[in-house]
Amino acid sequence: MGPGTRLEIGGAGLGHAKTNVVAKEEFMRNPRMLALIAGPLLCLTVAMMDTPAGLTMAGQRSLAVLALCVTWWVFTPVGLPVTSIMGLALLPLMGAMEASQAFALFGNQAVFFVIGVFLVAAVMMETGLSSRVSLICLRRLAKNESQLCNGVLFVSWALCTVIVSHAVAALMLPIVLELVRTLGLGPRSRTAKRLLLSMAWGTVAGSNLTLLSSARATLSLELYGSYLVEHGLDPAPIGFLEYSLGAVPVSIASVLMAAAVLRITFPPEGLDLAPALAQLNTRVSDMGRVSGRELSTLGVVAAMIVSIVLFGREQGMGTVALFFSAILFAIQTLKWEDAERYVNWGVAMMYGGAIAIGSALHSTGATAWLIAQVMPAADVDPWMALGSAVVATAGMTELVSNSAVIAVVMPVLLPVAEQVSLDPRVFAWSAPISAGLAFMLPTSTPALAMVFGTGHLRIRHTLPGFVITLFSLVVFMVAARWLWPLVGLPVTP
Repeated sequence: MGPGTRLEIGGAGLGHAKTNVVAKEEFMRNPRMLALIAGPLLCLTVAMMDTPAGLTMAGQRSLAVLALCVTWWVFTPVGLPVTSIMGLALLPLMGAMEASQAFALFGNQAVFFVIGVFLVAAVMMETGLSSRVSLICLRRLAKNESQLCNGVLFVSWALCTVIVSHAVAALMLPIVLELVRTLGLGPRSRTAKRLLLSMAWGTVAGSNLTLLSSARATLSLELYGSYLVEHGLDPAPIGFLEYSLGAVPVSIASVLMAAAVLRITFPPEGLDLAPALAQLNTRVSDMGRVSGRELSTLGVVAAMIVSIVLFGREQGMGTVALFFSAILFAIQTLKWEDAERYVNWGVAMMYGGAIAIGSALHSTGATAWLIAQVMPAADVDPWMALGSAVVATAGMTELVSNSAVIAVVMPVLLPVAEQVSLDPRVFAWSAPISAGLAFMLPTSTPALAMVFGTGHLRIRHTLPGFVITLFSLVVFMVAARWLWPLVGLPVTP
């Protein structure tokens, strides 16, 4: 018994050893786990190295915090909000910024505007107003396969005018899946793939319509405003209408090219759409007449948009958005328990931390030092600089959350503007617009992740999205060169 027992124990120990080796190998092969360790190590390395000439100690510590955040934002070993919270905590702990200043930046207008945007999406979805609009539009367009698919594309795109894009995706996906089921479309169906991608690409293109379409644009404008204030420059705030004038041409180009690419890539199969039309009619009938809640929601949201356009600059868009959000609660159109299901508090927390980190980089001179090291002394053509920036940003957003891309690139791009003779406002538009051109990979946007999760799509089906991105970037450069100056958006000072 003794030897046998020892052998059994030894065998168990050997098994545990093998298990540990396998676990370590799996750990080493997992880039997220490696990034979890690499981020803090890189942070400590940057913080403890000798301070380079021309860089302050506070600036060095700011770059150390940025090194950790970029590593975690790119590989996401933890959630994006967690990374921003960590960065916010490290700024005062490492001496990059006073705690009171860092936490004050967390409560800026951009954070509360984002919360207001989510509340607007919540009330439109909770009251059924957005579903009613979507179903009625699709019912009118369900004449043939191409019209139905284009209907999904353009309805998804248009809804992003007033609803944040990933909320539109969450609203439209069940409707599209119901159409796929009603038509009896299998995983190999071209029409099923076209319907799903119409929803996803419509919301991606629509995310560049207005400041209500995505939260990343608000983050970009806030980082731009903070940069100007810290450098003693005229804030020259960018308003709701002004931003849309710069972004809409690219958004329209994206959705039109998406329609063309989908038609060529997934041609019609000759389906009978009678079952789908009957299903849409049934859904609309089941909703009954327009309710008082829907009408009051429509009125408050319309008044909010008008007020943001007229008073957003002077009063702050966050102030206006919260005021009308409070009205929705006051008239009992939206209850707090319902709002909690729709508001992405993590996004708001992520933005607050990202703004604090960006402000620390500016105020300590870290970004100015960094640009001085990497920017060649010779003059750089401003159009070449702008083109390189938008291409790099669009490429990054296929792999990283577009919000994280803005947090990474804006602190670097804004100081570049002065050195290459670009109006700093151009990057307040170019960064969020190009960060929204994510048409290929499921890692880029929630909408694409959702449709990949249905099992109907593979990466090869979304690779034609590269054509949409390329075409949109060309339209962006054309608009920046000739259209923007006509509407008062000069690229060069």
